[in-house]
Amino acid sequence: MHITRIEFAKTLKEMVLKKESMQQIALWIHRVYVSYYDNDMDKSFYEILYSLMMMDAGPEFEYTYEELNDIADRLIAGEDVKL
Repeated sequence: MHITRIEFAKTLKEMVLKKESMQQIALWIHRVYVSYYDNDMDKSFYEILYSLMMMDAGPEFEYTYEELNDIADRLIAGEDVKL
């Protein structure tokens, strides 16, 4: 499931618009993360995925829908996102 940052961001945005649960979103991000876990991975994208997949570790790690939407928009715009 190797997807680009933009594909990732668009899917994330769709999930946010549908108000899917944070657990569902985190599980999907974890699957993306695992599929990318190799030495050739773009380090900054890896860090984004890692930070976002931690949402299922507890409510203190969750982002809001608004924050996730903003992250998606910034990734689509090609910005360097630091979480």
